[in-house]
Amino acid sequence: MNKKKIKSINGFMLHHAIVAGTRKVVAHQDYLNKINVFPVPDGDTGTNMAFTMNAILDGTSDHVHSRIDDMLEGVADSALDGARGNSGAILAQFFQGLSDGSVGLESMNAKELSIAFIKGSEYARDALSEPKEGTILTVINDFSKKLEALSSQGETDIEKILEISLVKAEKSLKNTPNLMPLLKKAGVVDAGAQGFVDFIVGMYEFIKDGSIEEEYGEIMPIADPGDNHDIHVNDLIYRFCTECMIIDDSESIDRTDIKQALINSGDSMVVAGSRKRAKIHIHTNNPASIFSICENFGTVTGQKADDMIHQQDSSHGDKKNDVAIITDSGADFNENNLDIHVVPVRYSFGDKGYIDKVSQSTTEFFKELESNPAHPQTSQPVPGDFRRQYQFLSSHYKSIISIHIPHKLSGTLQSAKTAIKRTPEASVSVIDSHNISVGLGLIVTHAAELVKMGKSHEKIIKEINKIRKDTYIYASVKDLNYSVKGGRVPKAVKIITDFLHVKPILSTGPDGAMKPAGILFGNKKRPKKLAKFVINEHNLSKRYRILIGHANCVEDAHVLMDFIKKGFKNIESIDLLEIGSALGVHTGPGALLVGIQKYKKIS
Repeated sequence: MNKKKIKSINGFMLHHAIVAGTRKVVAHQDYLNKINVFPVPDGDTGTNMAFTMNAILDGTSDHVHSRIDDMLEGVADSALDGARGNSGAILAQFFQGLSDGSVGLESMNAKELSIAFIKGSEYARDALSEPKEGTILTVINDFSKKLEALSSQGETDIEKILEISLVKAEKSLKNTPNLMPLLKKAGVVDAGAQGFVDFIVGMYEFIKDGSIEEEYGEIMPIADPGDNHDIHVNDLIYRFCTECMIIDDSESIDRTDIKQALINSGDSMVVAGSRKRAKIHIHTNNPASIFSICENFGTVTGQKADDMIHQQDSSHGDKKNDVAIITDSGADFNENNLDIHVVPVRYSFGDKGYIDKVSQSTTEFFKELESNPAHPQTSQPVPGDFRRQYQFLSSHYKSIISIHIPHKLSGTLQSAKTAIKRTPEASVSVIDSHNISVGLGLIVTHAAELVKMGKSHEKIIKEINKIRKDTYIYASVKDLNYSVKGGRVPKAVKIITDFLHVKPILSTGPDGAMKPAGILFGNKKRPKKLAKFVINEHNLSKRYRILIGHANCVEDAHVLMDFIKKGFKNIESIDLLEIGSALGVHTGPGALLVGIQKYKKIS
């Protein structure tokens, strides 16, 4: 009995096919991360493609349309919203082309499908400032042209043209190392191209027999390339993989103008989207400059800047342990060559948004805090920020320990927990540090040192739970106006303290909530007074680690540190740094902090 030919597909069928293709990509994401060497060897292509494809499923699962043009419009919008990385941005523009190629169609026959794919291929190529052969662009183009050739020859069976065109795509994928010396040197095919082929395989399998592979089920094994990549972080010219979205409700965005404006700002540029919304991806050393240029074209949202050097170290570095430590930028610490991953807090002055410690230096932040009449608003990382990090890290580590600002002070911890539910493939433990700023920094540093010592996930968790009980922070705010503006201190409290000429010393309690621990009279000799208070609160026969933080008042911080050194006779370590915006937005400039941790030698 001959199988019935598939002459057309509608929106429902297309959505099922995209689900099948997405699950194939998700199942292979670790492999894609491992073979990722172009445009940079940062080991995140699989994570970025999976994140982008999952964003399509998230955005369309409750809006599945029977009309294929409506369905593809939703797919394109969701892909643009969720696009991550070079490959994700290219895929987003590919889907935009598919969508524009389907306008007015209730369903698609073979000819219409091939036309839409050709448009998707053209859109994807046009999104790049410098298209390269031997990449995902080449494979999309070869696959789409084969579809077009078969339909032009009169073939009407969609299953058949997909099957034959898939063979062409697989040959094109195999040939990518011959088109790009970098791939041949590393002994791998292009990771983005492999991901696209995986996606088409999933789609074809659904069209063929209606099956959708389980998202984390068995997959066809692929040869492991091993760790033979002769590609190093020193080859990187630009450090930050930078992204943002430009929105213009007047629909006057010109992507060509944006590319021209950014042409000298970095490389690996992708500008995807429509006249109303544009997704920008570029590798650069100055993310703040990118965001500033983009503001000339509309409202900028969704700023992101990943440190590719850190990512490359994580994916190819010599790790002594299989545990990754992650925190949020509310932790203030000196890295000291420790492997700590940070999900940034975001803040905005009016309509202008920033990424903590990336868009502005801490010094620049405090200067703007003093001069800008608009008090900044902070926003916790969203679950998607954590989810993307967990997906990436789970490809390179066996487990993850995520340590964050107390739940009493921020929703960051809940965002991390929510992300875990959407990342079942990752083994993640989330911990409430009960501390902030330099206190949280001491805990995170201790955890990273345990990792370096080769301690197990369970041992590290146990030690963190112990050490957080012996970690304290003391904060002295010079001007309570900023705390009042940020809503952390009632205006009445400021009036009373001003009248009495006193300033509270704030500390974290056992549950992580900030509470008054003492008072200082006046601002004169404040560093000395704070040091004396901290010294009196501790047993000087014990050994301590101390971290001094300041808000754009380095001279006072040095005075404070000198008095602390004189008072404590058994200091294991002491360091000084400028705090970030997560706490600084509430303390304002002039704040002084002491993070102190009872030292315990780990055997």
